[in-house]
Amino acid sequence: MAFEKENIMKNNGSHAYLKIAAALFAVCILLTSCTGRPADTTEAGTAEVSDTVKETEEVTEEETTVEEAPKIPGTVELYQLAPENTSLMMSYVIITPSRKVVVIDGGIDGTGLDGRTYLPAAIRAILGLKDSDSLEIEAWFLSHVHRDHYNELAKLLKNYTAEDNYTINNFYFDFPEIGVEWDSKAGAGDYDIPRLDDLKNGMDNYYSVNAFKGIKGADIPEEKYEKPDNAEHYYYDLINGAVINEEAIENGLTIDIDGVSFRILLTWCQDSKYVNSTSVIMRMEYDGHSVLFLGDCASDESDRLLAKYDPSVMKSDYVQMGHHGQGGPDKKFYDAINTTDSIRLWPTPNWVWNNAQTYKIGETRSWVGLPYEAADFKSQGLIDTGRDFVAGLYKKYPKGRIDRAKNWTEEVLSGQRIAVFTENVTD
Repeated sequence: MAFEKENIMKNNGSHAYLKIAAALFAVCILLTSCTGRPADTTEAGTAEVSDTVKETEEVTEEETTVEEAPKIPGTVELYQLAPENTSLMMSYVIITPSRKVVVIDGGIDGTGLDGRTYLPAAIRAILGLKDSDSLEIEAWFLSHVHRDHYNELAKLLKNYTAEDNYTINNFYFDFPEIGVEWDSKAGAGDYDIPRLDDLKNGMDNYYSVNAFKGIKGADIPEEKYEKPDNAEHYYYDLINGAVINEEAIENGLTIDIDGVSFRILLTWCQDSKYVNSTSVIMRMEYDGHSVLFLGDCASDESDRLLAKYDPSVMKSDYVQMGHHGQGGPDKKFYDAINTTDSIRLWPTPNWVWNNAQTYKIGETRSWVGLPYEAADFKSQGLIDTGRDFVAGLYKKYPKGRIDRAKNWTEEVLSGQRIAVFTENVTD
């Protein structure tokens, strides 16, 4: 699928397209401030289009009425966030046309493992909010049970109190009970498994403060909303696999959030060889634009993808390189989906990027037409082409405390804003 160059936000400076996007944002904000509603709502008495999980929820007559109303051109922003260049992490934030927030993983390990949380501050800065302003996150996706993917959420939830001014409406993940019910070569000795209790306990804590209201797309009866006395990991177990699971994927699972679709392609299976190969794989789509999120997809999982789907299903304008670009999918997979022609997202710290042989990332670079050595990538000016976004090579990171919105300046965000996708509206 072809992509439009004006949708790419390059690291080395502002693009003329920003001015167009900014103008559109200004119109939407103005309309919102005047009406007290999001800019894409209709006259009083009708409701905003609700988020749906397509295979489980029906479109109501009221929603159909709104959908047929005249549209204002929408934009979707995609960020690959990193508070600094040394932490192993994968963190994506998507801002929908109505300024709803979607997070994919957001986790952080290494330098940031036990450091301050960064995501609420970064998202507030993206939305133009202050630290004291309330923040609502519509959906949080988790790919798999490694802390560089789930640890930020675990830290937020386990420390959550009634004074915290943010809420998370929906969690989507499908994790196997590793070492308990899951009979796999990955076994029970994975180094991150004990840390997963932080996430499990955090969910119980979060919903003890904010009453559980269900999650969209999950058929959870209301009598289960309240945690029984002395139940351990109750809400984690209630949510895990409730929406994303193998059966739902076989039936065709697409989660729609404010017009942005997340097609779920794969989850774990009993034959998964590694914890990495239990990653939830999904493709984001918005009005002809597409992003493939591979998580830490290993080669056995990429083989399952090729066996299950025609490559055209996975070819995307943007591809997140699996397992931080090293030891993930093999050349056969990247060739099949034409990754050479895609814009590539590397959630990769500098110490992995700069060690071509140790972490096998040089091999991955060569598969997609890039130099084997990181030094050659830089010397050939490839860092500024807008075709590869490497989290460990950004020119700007927040200065000072990463949990303060003011430190996530526009200069920082513009370098971590991967794309602004526009809706094509015809008369």
